[in-house]
Amino acid sequence: MYMPPIDIDVHSPDKACVLCNGVFSHREDLKQILEDCDLLIAADGGSKHLSRLACVPNVIIGDMDSIDRDVWMGKDGIDYVQYPADKHKTDTELAVEYAMDRGCKQVLLVAATGGRLDHTLGNISLVAHYPGRVALLENNATLVAVDKSETCVMRGKVGTLVSLIPYRSDRPRVRTRGLKYSLDDECLTAVTHGLSNALADAEACIWVWDGIVLVYIENRGCTARDARAAIIGYPSGKTE
Repeated sequence: MYMPPIDIDVHSPDKACVLCNGVFSHREDLKQILEDCDLLIAADGGSKHLSRLACVPNVIIGDMDSIDRDVWMGKDGIDYVQYPADKHKTDTELAVEYAMDRGCKQVLLVAATGGRLDHTLGNISLVAHYPGRVALLENNATLVAVDKSETCVMRGKVGTLVSLIPYRSDRPRVRTRGLKYSLDDECLTAVTHGLSNALADAEACIWVWDGIVLVYIENRGCTARDARAAIIGYPSGKTE
């Protein structure tokens, strides 16, 4: 069954950005991406990254064990949502849920890797838990998840690195269009089967029938405008 691609631009409305407390890697277009978001959230110590960019968060969420309140003291319009230190979710997960509870359709995670490996893995799991709704942005890469409810649309320079990594199935069934090594309703027969693919056309699509697939797009070598265009757009609902 063919599912037509549905593309929503990275600057669509109802988008939140969560600054995490991981290692900060500065994308050339990051400040513009932050300014285009409707809701800017700092997950506890992630607030320090926003201060470096001279961006004021709308909300700071967490147990406040990593935040320097003096940085934001006296700033108007910042909400503090504090949780106890003993809790069952990370500050980042609480921030993602906060954004979704307020109607945000997409959440972008920044500074979500590096530092503690367990937090990095937890943030990748958040991407996989919300296919088509949560993306992880790195300096030169974007990570999203795709399942049977989503169509993944990519735009970028021919040759841009794209990797497909199975997450919740040993052999997810995948179809691609516009990639160098195509898949036509085929299973990823090994965990690393989908690594080191590339855009063969300026636009590519990925469909997944079984399981969840993490899609990694490397934007290295793209201009800021091309890098934004290479960030995946998501459909707002299920495809038929």
